[in-house]
Amino acid sequence: MVEMGKFILILYSLILSVTAQTPSPSTYITQADRSRLKGIFTASWPFAELPVAHYSVLGHSLLEKFPKPQEACTIIKSKLDVKSLESLFHASGANKILDCKLSVTGVQQTLEAAIKDEASVQDLYYSVSALKNFGFPVDSAKVSKALTSALKKDDSVLNLGYAFHVASQLQGDMTSFFERIEDAIVQADEVDGKYLQFEGGLTITATIVSGVYRLAEAVKKPPAISGDQAIKLTNYFLSRKFVQTVKGAALLLDMLKILAENKYHIPVAVTVSSNRALSSQNPNVQIQVTNVLGASLGPLTVIADTATRLEDEAVILNKAPFAPVKDDNTHYSLNFLENKPLRGFYKISLTAVPSKPDQRLIGNTGVLIYVKVMTEVGIENIEIGIVDRDQATAAKTTKTEFGKQLSNVLEADYHQKILMKFTLKDKIAGDIMSAHQAFVQLINDKTKQEIVFVAEPDASGTYRFDLDINSKAKEFDYASGKYDLVLVVGDAVIRNPFTWKVGDIILMFPPHPSPSKPRENPYAVKPEIKHMFREQEKRPPAVVSSTFCGLLILPFLLLIILWAKMGVNISNFPFTPSALGFHLGLAAIFGLFTMFWLKWTMFTTLKYLIGLGVVTFLSGHRLLSKLASAKK
Repeated sequence: MVEMGKFILILYSLILSVTAQTPSPSTYITQADRSRLKGIFTASWPFAELPVAHYSVLGHSLLEKFPKPQEACTIIKSKLDVKSLESLFHASGANKILDCKLSVTGVQQTLEAAIKDEASVQDLYYSVSALKNFGFPVDSAKVSKALTSALKKDDSVLNLGYAFHVASQLQGDMTSFFERIEDAIVQADEVDGKYLQFEGGLTITATIVSGVYRLAEAVKKPPAISGDQAIKLTNYFLSRKFVQTVKGAALLLDMLKILAENKYHIPVAVTVSSNRALSSQNPNVQIQVTNVLGASLGPLTVIADTATRLEDEAVILNKAPFAPVKDDNTHYSLNFLENKPLRGFYKISLTAVPSKPDQRLIGNTGVLIYVKVMTEVGIENIEIGIVDRDQATAAKTTKTEFGKQLSNVLEADYHQKILMKFTLKDKIAGDIMSAHQAFVQLINDKTKQEIVFVAEPDASGTYRFDLDINSKAKEFDYASGKYDLVLVVGDAVIRNPFTWKVGDIILMFPPHPSPSKPRENPYAVKPEIKHMFREQEKRPPAVVSSTFCGLLILPFLLLIILWAKMGVNISNFPFTPSALGFHLGLAAIFGLFTMFWLKWTMFTTLKYLIGLGVVTFLSGHRLLSKLASAKK
């Protein structure tokens, strides 16, 4: 429990240190990031839409030269709609990069006609940007008047972003628009005290912030963005470097390029490039200091202002310089173990100052990085014994050495207890230590069931394990037998955690008070399921069946007898196909009924009855028609 309390204290200290100040950027656009973003632009080829073409060309050009300029220009020309402001905006943006030699006949008039007091801010953004991209002159006074009118109707934060882009491309006094920067920035949402973003996500945030910096450079005044806000915005943009859309990826790279090159705020990214777990084999803390695109900031003086152990807030070093790594102007190294710090977690506060003063750098002071100092643990004074529960006799303990197993198999029944004690020692510092994890495992030799108990240290640091076999019998399911006695020790700062089989022990538990039935194996083969059909009912005796059959035939015989007595004349029977077909069909149908009675199923009978029924019906209809016509 003591070790758990230390862990909670360290975690609480980490939370306080993070929330106490805005964390500086701890990542940047790596080569792997560049390759992934390039893959997004490459996957959009061939371009299905003009906006995709624009942003793909823009993003690709920010990484390297676009590989297929002529093919791209052909697609852009085919998809250009000279009557659409948005189409002209995207085409002009791609044309400015690729130099496609687009036909601009009538384009200037279309774009200039869109600059009017009734225009929306977005339309003004499309028109002015397209005019600039095509190299046409812009009437700054007219645009400024129209933009002011549009903002009076709708000054949403996105429209303010568009307005900043428009104003950055105009001549004259743009103070009225520059003063709106503060109105826009205060609408940003802060997340976790680390990020700053606008509602709507990456594209809207990038549009607004890039417009702010472009307008600031145009009017040659620093924007109303504090260094702390710039760092939070940067943290947000870097957190979105895994964006998957073409537009988002292009605007992200465009924004990060601004943050790496503008005249007012250049965020410094400090990343730990070495293993944070320090040991005698790995004593150095190595960091990388770059801008957000991973480029060098020039020669720097990097100082570890303080290094504080989180467990007790002890400061172990002050003003320790990081040494530049040879042949690398972005990496710096510090031998952290030179002062022989104790095991534990440490917070290093550092400052990176350029050789030539540069007021643009932000996030380069009070930068916090976290490391941990590892140690090797040894185990001493190991004793294991069996004692009666009533402790009427003194415990007989057996001493052993780490790594060796007991030579004898221990035996204990439910009238006894198992005692075990040991001490953990820091091999480097030489003092007694405690571990976050110290477990005693008892593993059944047959079933492999594991029962785990926690070993707790006392006030002197000695770990003690006391197992009352009778009271813990339920946890073992009263399974007497041979068990492996295993000691497990581990900690976040232990370099050599171990699992050590101390020996074997035979445990005898009392009989199970309510033995359970043997469990069935859920994976065993089940008996075959055989479907049992209902047995046929017993048929009546043959005499009964024959009697009923005779009764059925009796009406037919009676008909023949009556015909004979009445003197039926059949000489007038017409031997025509229809007459023969009708009477033979009837006879066949009676035959079907007979077969159905004897052995056929209903489905077999119906199959034949359909054909016979059709023939009999047609023949009968024709026969009756002839008889009717003969009577007339």
